[in-house]
Amino acid sequence: MRRLLLALVLLLAAAPAIAQTATQDALAAFRALGTGDWELAEFLSTRALNAGTLARGDQAAVFGYRGDARRHQDDHEGAIEDYTQAITVGLAAQFAARVFNSRGIAFVEIGELELALDDYTRAIRLDPAFGEPLNNRGTVHMFLREYDLALADHNAAIRINPNNSRAYTNRGQVYVRLKFFEEAVDDFTTAMDLAPSEREAVVALFNRGIAWEGLGEEAEARDDFALAFELAPDEPTYREKYLEYGLIRP
Repeated sequence: MRRLLLALVLLLAAAPAIAQTATQDALAAFRALGTGDWELAEFLSTRALNAGTLARGDQAAVFGYRGDARRHQDDHEGAIEDYTQAITVGLAAQFAARVFNSRGIAFVEIGELELALDDYTRAIRLDPAFGEPLNNRGTVHMFLREYDLALADHNAAIRINPNNSRAYTNRGQVYVRLKFFEEAVDDFTTAMDLAPSEREAVVALFNRGIAWEGLGEEAEARDDFALAFELAPDEPTYREKYLEYGLIRP
């Protein structure tokens, strides 16, 4: 009996420390996401969840952290499971909107476009001021050739955040498909000006080359493809144009 009581006392004494460790792991996982260390974020999130001491709201958040870490490592099925757990445990509307948006991205990656549309729509309803699910839903509508719906979503995303480079790039791609090439050139140029990174700027630049081609402006197109080649010579999706314009050899 004395041994049992001693074990119980030791367990109760250790419980606050275990809980604190789980919270520390959760915070460290969040920081790891911010630095792009996806493997570490997944490890720390898993350890925090396995401790079994997180409060319900914290548990939901950490499922979301691990979902993000797994999605960035291309484990989309695992990410979807974690996002679903986060939603099931329960989050405030603003945070739930972001988890639905992230799960929608994962659904797109595995080709489940209708499920992605549903999640983006839920995110929009939960937080109408959150522009990313509008932008993402517009891209899915474009994949489905629902161009009027795509433009409506990208227009709404731009109204919410006029500095969203990706929204201009995505709307420009819709304009290219509609053969509204002048509008596409304008959007890709704006996207380049607003791009927060060189990578996003190159995406807009290359697509502007496509729009210049549509207008029959081959000199401008070649200039854009040549600059894209300087900045992203190994991008496989650009290789066909690099070959066509003699920027690389077959």
